[in-house]
Amino acid sequence: MNRVLTSRRDFLLQGAALASVTVAAHAETANRVPVIDCHAHVGHAPALTDPWTAIGDPEEILTRNREARIDQSVIFPISNDTYEAANKEIAAVCKRYHGHFIGYAKHDPVTEKGRIRAMLMYEYHELGLRGLKLHVQPGPEVLDTVAELGIPIIYHPGRVAMIEGISRDYPSVDFIVAHCGSDLSADWREHLAAIELAGQRSNVYLDTGGVVETRYIERAIHQLGAEKVIFGSDEPEVDCRLEIFKIRMLKLPEAQEQLVLGGNLQRLLAKSGERTR
Repeated sequence: MNRVLTSRRDFLLQGAALASVTVAAHAETANRVPVIDCHAHVGHAPALTDPWTAIGDPEEILTRNREARIDQSVIFPISNDTYEAANKEIAAVCKRYHGHFIGYAKHDPVTEKGRIRAMLMYEYHELGLRGLKLHVQPGPEVLDTVAELGIPIIYHPGRVAMIEGISRDYPSVDFIVAHCGSDLSADWREHLAAIELAGQRSNVYLDTGGVVETRYIERAIHQLGAEKVIFGSDEPEVDCRLEIFKIRMLKLPEAQEQLVLGGNLQRLLAKSGERTR
């Protein structure tokens, strides 16, 4: 049997080369901007009706995240009449799956009127929730509290026009327009309105989740810059594996892709920590 004789010098050189590759790989992982899905629903609703208002299973989301190479998802409750219990459920999921989810509160400014400030303060400081999801037009009760905490709002309005006044009156609040203004691209004009508004307001950003007519994602990045566009999916009813493909197929320069897939949201989330120090 032939034996390969390796000198001590060769052995040390080989070991040094392997170590340098390992160190470089760790450095690359450490410096990589995490991929974050800014839009996912988790939890249970009181009445099981339509799929998107019934159950959001975190295990289902995690499975698809692994396949799509998504590091974290922002999660918030599915539809409820009031959200005190639902937001606690979100916090519990974040604790159970530590590091995989970033929790946001959800509130209804109508059904929870007069109680939202106290709840949001508790949810931020005690439950560790780091943003707010809205479907209903907020007033000063909500917006003053959000401005104080420095947390972002992801807002799914009936029309983009509903964000124009509040984004002007609350310039310190960061608004992420869900679905680039039109869920499932139901009205392309709302996509255009969202892009125009984000161009006018430094505190308005666009979420890419559920945008069927992908030309408007590309248009938003081209017209506004990658700094204004944030990757989202609308899991679990909209598959994150398909939604992230819409971003990756654009073949953006690496720095721009990293902003869209996580860097922009990281920057917005960092503001609340700065505000409350």
